Amino acid sequence: MTESGAALPITLFSTTDMQSGRDDDITRMLGSIDAFKQRNPDVDVVLFLLLQRCDAATAERFIANGPAWAQVSAIPDRRSLSAARNMLLTGEDAKRRLALNGIVAFPDDDCWYPEDTLDTIHKAFSADPSLDFWYCRYGMEPRSAASYTATRPRLQTVISFASSNTIFLRGALAARIGGFDEQLGVGAALSGGEDTDYAMRAFQGARKAAYVDARCIGHRDPNKALKAKYYPGSLRAIAKNVRSRPSEIQALGRKLLVGSMLAARGQMPWKDYFSALTRAFAR
Repeated sequence: MTESGAALPITLFSTTDMQSGRDDDITRMLGSIDAFKQRNPDVDVVLFLLLQRCDAATAERFIANGPAWAQVSAIPDRRSLSAARNMLLTGEDAKRRLALNGIVAFPDDDCWYPEDTLDTIHKAFSADPSLDFWYCRYGMEPRSAASYTATRPRLQTVISFASSNTIFLRGALAARIGGFDEQLGVGAALSGGEDTDYAMRAFQGARKAAYVDARCIGHRDPNKALKAKYYPGSLRAIAKNVRSRPSEIQALGRKLLVGSMLAARGQMPWKDYFSALTRAFAR
């Protein structure tokens, strides 16, 4: 609860490409949030949603048919995922929401929340004012987070399992660490890594973190075939966040080893591996 005794508010940031043919996905995501809202009418929920490649008429129809708790904006072009999220985060209404120090999340348009998962996360933040960062795993057959016990995570589990779909932050922490690195992520110079970078910064800045070692957020299963594609971005994300802690240095060493193994097995050209090294440590 807030200092005034009110229920902690939840603020979500998401974006969707209106020409991607994923109407069913965004409808499912919105429906799972609305189901939480119906179960918890006292919780103030706001979703900031950016519609990309969207004309004015389509945006008007979407707003007219969408939930009242969604603040929808639209642009005619397409931005990288990190840039789109930052557009939402830097708005004045969004800044005011972060100042409420509630719960912040970044669902993809094709993720969804099983029944009682958002409820469990909300209860965790409400019960422990020092909890700043909560995350779990995701998959096509998610189960409610209410079925599992959270544990204190290590940095490596953050790197391995935290994704933008599965991380939840307290508003003050989200305001303090800033936005997403626009050099990383889908549509950016380096594909992937933006969620690893953000999650590492959140973990490093959190007073307390919690991890549920289960798939409690719905999303298509991780595709191991994309590991080489996203390797340069994820390596850069880890390298830029290494300070002096042994766990950070170990995580970087592990990532370097993973890349060399991908190259040795023929899953990534050696020239791409050396290029990733150069870009990871560039100033």
